[in-house]
This record gives sequence, structure tokens and C-alpha cells, in this order.
Amino acid sequence: MSVASHLKIRTDEYDQQILTFIPFYDEILDAAATALDALERPAKVILDLGTGSGALAARCLARLKGARVVGIDADPAMLAMAEQRLGKVLTPVVGHFESTPFPTCDVVTASFSLHHVAEPSVKQRIFRKAFAALRPGGMLIDADCLTAASPRLRARHHALWRDHLAMSHGAAGAKKFLAAWAGEDTYFPIDVETAQLRKAGFVVDVTWRRASFAVVAAVKPRA
Repeated sequence: MSVASHLKIRTDEYDQQILTFIPFYDEILDAAATALDALERPAKVILDLGTGSGALAARCLARLKGARVVGIDADPAMLAMAEQRLGKVLTPVVGHFESTPFPTCDVVTASFSLHHVAEPSVKQRIFRKAFAALRPGGMLIDADCLTAASPRLRARHHALWRDHLAMSHGAAGAKKFLAAWAGEDTYFPIDVETAQLRKAGFVVDVTWRRASFAVVAAVKPRA
């Protein structure tokens, strides 16, 4: 399924409409890029999983001067948008990151893409594959919806998301979107996501979090 079909929008609407869908969207991407300041050495290659329109990649490139991006996305139309935004520094790869080989890299980024992976074992394989692809000292940035462990907190965060959607799409529209996404996406609790990253070998920190949304920075230790 294309991103446009998943969100019920046109591809060229993505950058505007995503702001109405995801609370704190710009803040999340800014926080994800800022987390790269902790890298110990300059990064040459960024591997972006689910590149979309290239919004996160552009922010990362602004901080990592001279880097290039390998962007994997199953949606050719979204990759075309990313190419317009990023130019020749992007090597686009049409494919599913679950099965596409990962090149050697210094950074792996994923923003609102890993929630399309429903099976814990598949996500674990992706994290292990990313760990193997990263050079020692490299970093994986995971920016996504990562839910609270507490049912009461989850309910409060869900209500916040619903209210954000309702501001642009009305109460009925918000309910419809959330119901559709719940049937298509899988939002892992943040403690489960971070445990999977640690199991893959990473040293893990949560560098930003608001309600159900978080930025996780996972570093591959030097030998």
C-alpha cells in the first residue's frame, strides 16, 4: 500500500497533511536530527528506512555536512518527492526495508516507518540487520509512536492524539483515522521497543518524548 493510500491523501499533500495527523511532528523530526550531535565522528552514510518525502533526511543532512543518504522506501512516488528535496546526495532504493539489504553506514534513521512492522520477530531482525550495517560508534534513530506501559497513560495519550486530529478533520474524521490506523499499524510500548534494541546489541537512550511519541537513540558500541 502506498503512503497516500494509507493516509487517504494525495502524495503531493503529504508534507502539509502529516502536520494535521501527527502531534508535534516538526518537533519530533528536529529532536531526531539533534540526537545525531552525540556522534563521536563525522558520518558519511545515512541509511533512511521509509524515507517518505525526505523530511527527516534533510534535517539530518543539515547537521551532518558532507554525508549522503541511502533511502529505502516501498513507495516510488514518495521517493520521487525525496529526490526533489535532497537532490544528488540521495541514492533511492525502491523496496521494503524488512527484506532489502542494508549497506555499511554510520547512521540509520526511521521516522514513522517502523510501526508498519507488526511482528516482533521481524522488527528484531531489522534491528539486528541495522546493528550489523552500522560502523562501530554509529547510531540508529527511531522516531515513532511508542506507547506508554500504563493503560491509563495510553488512554490519555490516545485522547490527545484524537483531539489533535479533530482540530483539522473533525471529531468523526479523527475517530475514522484512528480506527483505520489501528487496523493497519502496530504501536509497540516504548519499553518493548527499547528492550528489542538492547537485545540487538545497542546502548539505548530516549532523547525526546511527549505523550505517545518518542525519539530513541541507539548506539553501536565500539569494540
